[in-house]
Amino acid sequence: MVRSLDEIIVNAIMHTVKKEISSKDLDDMEQQLQNYGMHMNEIFYKFPEMKKSLSRFTDDLKVIEDEILKDFLIIEHDPTTPEIWLVIKNKYMAELILKTFADQDKKAIMDLIRDESETIPKILERCKIPNTSGYRKMNQLIDEKMVTAAGMAETFEGKRAILYRSVIQRIQITINGNEISSKISVDHEMLNSSEIIRTITELNHGKTKPLAN
Repeated sequence: MVRSLDEIIVNAIMHTVKKEISSKDLDDMEQQLQNYGMHMNEIFYKFPEMKKSLSRFTDDLKVIEDEILKDFLIIEHDPTTPEIWLVIKNKYMAELILKTFADQDKKAIMDLIRDESETIPKILERCKIPNTSGYRKMNQLIDEKMVTAAGMAETFEGKRAILYRSVIQRIQITINGNEISSKISVDHEMLNSSEIIRTITELNHGKTKPLAN
C-alpha cells in the first residue's frame, strides 16, 4: 500500500506524456530502457539519474521535466497543523479526482474505506450499491489506482478475500472558469515513502527533508 500514491501519480504522468511526446520517441525510449531491464513508467522514480542513460532524447526529456514533472503538484504545509496538502496541477489527475468524487457511488466507496480496509462485498453491502454496477465501479477505482489492496481477510466460507483502502484521505476541489484545482491529503507514511514526490520536489527545490512526521 505504501507505493499506492506513486501509482496514481505515475498513471497520470504517463497519460500526459503520451499526449506530449510522439509515440515513435516513446517506443524508442522504451526499447532503450529494456537494456536496463526497465519500463517507461519506472524512469519517473529516478528521473535525474535516468536522464543520463537516455541522453539522446534530450528534447523529449526536457519537455517531461519542465512541462509535466515540475508542474505536476505543489506541497502545502501549514506548520501550525499536522495537515499536508498536495495541490494537483496536472490536468488529467485533477479531472480524474473530480470525476471520481462526482460519482456518488464512488465517493461513498472512497469515504467508507478512507480510514479502514474492507472487502469488495462488504463495501458494496455497506454502501448499498448493487453488485453489478458496484463491481464495475470498484474495478474502475482499482484500475485508476484510487483504491489499493491493503491486506487479506478470511471470509465465513474460509476463503481469502482482498481488503481495499482509499489512497486519498481528504479532498478539496475548486473550479474557477476552465481551471480545476484539486487538493488532496494522504497518509503521512505513504507521503514520506513516495519516491515520485521526492523526485518532483528535488527537481523544483533541490534535495528535500521528509515531508511529514
